[in-house]
Amino acid sequence: MKPREGIFWTLTGFLALLLTAQVLNLLAGINESVDSSLPKGGLFTSLLTGTVGIATVLYLGAFFFLDVVKSGRLSRFTLNLTVAFVLSTLIVALLKALTDFPRPEEAPVGWGFLERIGNVSYFSFPSGHTARASLFAYFLSKRWKKLWPLWWSWALAIALTRLLLHVHWFSDVLFALLLGPWVGLLVELTEGLWLPGYRETIRRLGLGVLDVE
Repeated sequence: MKPREGIFWTLTGFLALLLTAQVLNLLAGINESVDSSLPKGGLFTSLLTGTVGIATVLYLGAFFFLDVVKSGRLSRFTLNLTVAFVLSTLIVALLKALTDFPRPEEAPVGWGFLERIGNVSYFSFPSGHTARASLFAYFLSKRWKKLWPLWWSWALAIALTRLLLHVHWFSDVLFALLLGPWVGLLVELTEGLWLPGYRETIRRLGLGVLDVE
């Protein structure tokens, strides 16, 4: 087994354990303890947590632009990052709707699945901000390896802001921190399965600029 595959399956195991514990409500005690012990974050905390949205637009936009200017098509790195971003967003939304856990200080609701799908931001598990931050940290650490402490420090800081703002539980951010690199590895390891179909679709649509080098 290659090192990346080993990391992927290790993360899969941890995520499965955390998801099971969350569904069985085994983490309620530590979640409530952490939430009650943390102070309320202020303006700086809110500004820092907002950098996730800025990073999404900035990095994806910059990578697309630089690839097109350089070669007239996307690099494998940009395509994998984009696919992973879309996939992680879908996974987070689906898990929020399926697990149906309210955020701190929010009351449980009796919505059906379709109502939950339409209001996924009401639910806490997992943290979308943290998942996106850890996903970016994973990919940016591959592109600029020497700066990996900076990218992961930022991801951990985002996770902390979600706790300090009391909009997420500890289990929400812990799961999301692992989810980001897991999705990145999943996209990379299954590239041989989905990439040919992607390229054929792009060819049929005549969107050569979205093809890969």
